[in-house]
Amino acid sequence: MKSLLAAFRFLTIIPLRVKVEESEEALASSMTFFPLVGLAIGGFLFLVHEISSILFSPLLVNMLVLLGWVVITGALHLDGFVDTVDGLCGGKTKEERLKIMKDPSSGAKGTVGLVSLLGLKFLLLLEIEFPLKMGTLLLAPAVGRWSMVLATYLAPYTRMEGLGKAFLIPKGGGTIFWTSLTITLLGLVIFKSPFLYVMGVCLGVTYLATLYFKSRIGGITGDTLGALNEIIELTALFSIYCLSKARAFPG
Repeated sequence: MKSLLAAFRFLTIIPLRVKVEESEEALASSMTFFPLVGLAIGGFLFLVHEISSILFSPLLVNMLVLLGWVVITGALHLDGFVDTVDGLCGGKTKEERLKIMKDPSSGAKGTVGLVSLLGLKFLLLLEIEFPLKMGTLLLAPAVGRWSMVLATYLAPYTRMEGLGKAFLIPKGGGTIFWTSLTITLLGLVIFKSPFLYVMGVCLGVTYLATLYFKSRIGGITGDTLGALNEIIELTALFSIYCLSKARAFPG
């Protein structure tokens, strides 16, 4: 229970009235529940969608969903995405890139990346048909947070200190097994077998992105984990959109 609450406290702005241990060990053990927290975030987004649909046009509804997506997470992963883009595009060496990523100010490339990411998310939300909207909103945040867990098994932590270091505490294969099982079962229940294609694409993008981070900065950081979450959320949206156009979903 403490690990679940720790996951909610780290990944969302939901106020918790109970005291949660904030040690690195507690944060590391909370990773098992990352997909479930993502599912809860998705439930909040679907609630925003349903309530706003009563009053507003589809354009405004999807904008409110996107805004809710940013607010419920405290823009935590978006901040990591901006820092990652700035660092990977701005430095010539590993040390320079890591230094740029720690700079709290946003550069032009990071800002352009952020606008592009949010714009693509909004357009895909607008394009995905209503029968698939509930499943999409539930699963995209869950898959994104599953990818962060996977990345901690694929690459070392490249800083001597930092928030992301907690995720690299030695652990067995149980965490990746249970998070993968959770997200797979959720996807199969909601989208049936077509979800396996979404999962496969997200797995491939996670692997390639992690390899890229390793080649540029020697591993992963808290910022790159946040960036990966945003990239995989976008990948999930795009995959579901493509499958919907191919009429791959049942019914």
